[in-house]
Amino acid sequence: MREMAAGAGFDLREFVAESLGSAIDEHAPLSASDLRILAERLQSRVGQLKARLRSVVTEDPAQLRGLVSAADGAFGAVEALGEDVRSVVDALGEGEGEGSVGGVVPFDVEICRLAVTAKELRREQEERREYMLALEFIARVLEGVRAAEREFRRGELGEAGRKLCEVREQLELPADWTGDRDDERERELKGGGVQAFNLLEDEWASCHSKLGSFLEKLFAKAVGLNVHDSELCIYSSVSCSDSEAGVNVDEMQLSTVLSTMNKIGILDTRLAKTADLLFKQLIDPIVRDPGFAVDIKELDQQGRAVISWMSSTSKKNVMGHVEMFAKLLEVFKFLRTNLLVNNTEWMALLGRVIWPQLTESITANCLRKAVPTEISEFASFRELAQATAEFETSLGRSGLIPDWDETRGDKLRCFSSDVEHHFAVKKRKSVMAKARDLLTTSDYRSHVINHEEKTIRGVDGSDNISLLQAETCSITPTAMQLLEIVDATLQDACKCSPIIAMELYLGARDALLLYHAIVPVKVMEHLNSIHKVAILCHNDCFYIAHHVLFLHFQYYPALPPNVQKSMSFVDFAPLFRRFGCQILEKQMHLIIVELMEVLDQANGFQYLEQRKNYDTSSNAIGKAVIVLESVRTAWQSILAASVYELAFGKLVNAVVTRLINEVLAFDDISVEEGEKVMLLRDLGQFNFHLYMDLRLLLLSVELSSCICRLG
Repeated sequence: MREMAAGAGFDLREFVAESLGSAIDEHAPLSASDLRILAERLQSRVGQLKARLRSVVTEDPAQLRGLVSAADGAFGAVEALGEDVRSVVDALGEGEGEGSVGGVVPFDVEICRLAVTAKELRREQEERREYMLALEFIARVLEGVRAAEREFRRGELGEAGRKLCEVREQLELPADWTGDRDDERERELKGGGVQAFNLLEDEWASCHSKLGSFLEKLFAKAVGLNVHDSELCIYSSVSCSDSEAGVNVDEMQLSTVLSTMNKIGILDTRLAKTADLLFKQLIDPIVRDPGFAVDIKELDQQGRAVISWMSSTSKKNVMGHVEMFAKLLEVFKFLRTNLLVNNTEWMALLGRVIWPQLTESITANCLRKAVPTEISEFASFRELAQATAEFETSLGRSGLIPDWDETRGDKLRCFSSDVEHHFAVKKRKSVMAKARDLLTTSDYRSHVINHEEKTIRGVDGSDNISLLQAETCSITPTAMQLLEIVDATLQDACKCSPIIAMELYLGARDALLLYHAIVPVKVMEHLNSIHKVAILCHNDCFYIAHHVLFLHFQYYPALPPNVQKSMSFVDFAPLFRRFGCQILEKQMHLIIVELMEVLDQANGFQYLEQRKNYDTSSNAIGKAVIVLESVRTAWQSILAASVYELAFGKLVNAVVTRLINEVLAFDDISVEEGEKVMLLRDLGQFNFHLYMDLRLLLLSVELSSCICRLG
């Protein structure tokens, strides 16, 4: 039958298109041949349907009779439904006509009104149901608060705390909320919050405050820290009464007090305050003074445990540090057993406050001071590092250290295990301290003669010939001592591990940078005036620049590979040379300015036939000669020969150029004036060392005057 139903869905358009083999045009007529083909196909299709219908009827007649009866029943039902609809429509038509005459409400309008009324009734019912649920919730919460208050008055503090926690969960209050509302929450409550719920919160906060205050009194009686007597007393059970609250507790275990405080969310705050006092009064003094005396008395028959302490004047040593760890472990064991009743979670609350401060104190007062200053001291520090690791592991297992990982350890183990790095940093700081003290306390006015060796000896004993020989000059002892510090530091780096060697190498570089940073400030007054200290600083810069060129060849083969990859001192050479050149150029500029001011007094050497002008010009040249002579005396014994000749030649060149320009600027020169210029030559009867003779200057002036006369 399903096959027949599927075959009944017949579409003529698709059949024609399938028969003709192409889509048809609805507006175009079919040809006779197409019509014949369609007729044949239709007859064939009808025959197939008849054959299928015949086979179905013959194979399953019972099913066919069922389908026919079901179709007949469905047809009857449809007819009955049609009659009902027809009668309703007729009734609506009659009611509409009567309403227009007699004011009867139409049937459809009445149905709409009934639907609206039903909707309103359902909404009111839902609201009343919500009101009832809210009232039930308020009553349940209020009963919970009242029950907590009753338990509190009966002295059942644990049960009262449990009920308050249940009410807090029902009110969806934060775990750390104690009744204090900030301004934003107050605005929210005033802006549209349900007043009943606000009152419930206030009731809960009031009960919570009473219970918390009473628990604080119990804790204060159970844990007594006497700062004046240096004593901590802990009672295993405690009793207390409060006439105002109407509560009387004959005896309550400390564990119950702590558990109840934890339930209502005030234990962490209370333990944080206690931990802070314990650290300041007991734990930190033990760290600062390993000889600090501690006396522990366990629980007696009265349920009282006492720990007392007393300061000591014993000196600190490595054994004292080990004893300090043992005392601290005893103290924490006492606190865990008697104060926190062996509760790991509460021990962690105590450790959140104590452990960060304890690690900082041990590191600053013990480990950092015990970092060795020499390689030979490493063995003794390893003993301290082992004791530190065992101490930290014991505290981690007891629960004092938050997020403890026994494999990785914590801050103390990391610090003690990285001793090489700390040793290297300490050595680097000591190198910088030596260099800083040297540069800040030295007298830069003293100087020594530098005789540069022709060869330098490497750390492996081989001789490396220096291809660049520095000239003999005067330098300050500060420069030599600074380079001795650098050499000693690099020699130590050649004997150390890679980590230490890298820090020492950086320390040597820092020492050289300190010279460039400190000296300009230290001798600023001399650098801004004409002074021999400036020339000595110039020599120091070139001496250091020359020396650093060979540090690489001298120490590179013996340094660890990690230092060899980054080792470089050549970059200091241009830095110090540039600094030295700036110093010398500034000195020359100051001297030239002084010489030009002296020559300005000659008024351009005009009208020398007049006695007054002649005397003025003679005095100006004499002063210039005196300035040059003083510079020669100061520089010749300090500067290297080549540098002195070049620098002093520039000074003389500046004077000669000025004189020549003055003479060439004459419009005309008389015979008498030329003779006076010749007489100026008598003022130059001294030697400027080798080629610096002022008589050449005067000859230049005479030659210039002759050229003017011939012109």
